[in-house]
Amino acid sequence: MTSPLRTTRRAFTLMLGTALSGGVAACGLSGTGGRGITFRMGLRTALAPGETVPGEFTTDTGWRVRLSSGLMVLGPIYLFENASPLQPQAAVLRRLGEWLLPSARAHEGDFFSGGKVLGEWDREVVFDLMAGGEVQVLGRSPGIAGLARSFSLLLQPPSRALGAEGAALNGHSVLLEGTAFRQEQRVLFRVALDFPPPLELQRVDFVPIAAELDDEGLFVVEVQPHRWFEGAHFDRLEVPQGGVPVDVTQETQVHRALSVNVRRYTAFSGAWEPA
Repeated sequence: MTSPLRTTRRAFTLMLGTALSGGVAACGLSGTGGRGITFRMGLRTALAPGETVPGEFTTDTGWRVRLSSGLMVLGPIYLFENASPLQPQAAVLRRLGEWLLPSARAHEGDFFSGGKVLGEWDREVVFDLMAGGEVQVLGRSPGIAGLARSFSLLLQPPSRALGAEGAALNGHSVLLEGTAFRQEQRVLFRVALDFPPPLELQRVDFVPIAAELDDEGLFVVEVQPHRWFEGAHFDRLEVPQGGVPVDVTQETQVHRALSVNVRRYTAFSGAWEPA
């Protein structure tokens, strides 16, 4: 019997893969748009502003956080031609366009209001957030030359296809361990996040980018863990005695903050590096 997880993953990949393969015929782009290309896809942990070490940052609630380990499953990843509707300028232009052209319709193959799919990585991958800030190149991806303005990705539990890498997450979507400091307070913590189906609870949509896709370039999805801990109050955790790490459970405020923030479009960013 097909599991719900594999069904939703297959549906997501099929819909967006179809949009990509049919994109050239459906609606050509200006300039170099419409030309088939191959580029590389990669992952990297972004540094917090003013920091030099991945996984170290100060939260908006005044806690100094130092991650000691971090693993997550992400993918597929899709790059779109349309700007993120969550950006103020994009929202204004979209409303203006609807007013000027009220009968306009999206091109066939559109998904998440993203327009044409210009690039994809159609697999899931285990990413080590503490890999030194270097780019982990996943491989080569098919695409369409042109300006990509947003991307979407999935967060999900590890599948059997990931083998031993996936087994290290013990069935969870994200595993984090670290220490939080504030004045005399010191909290050792570990947290597991789960993003099972349905698909709507696994998607991270409308991440804004400006990537002029072309042959042999590198698109890097930058994971931003310093944005995940916004609004987290470690002082509300019940810390065990003896320096034992506290398990951040679903009932805690910190866990709720992480669960929401990791799925926000601000939790990731993207960078394009030409060949």
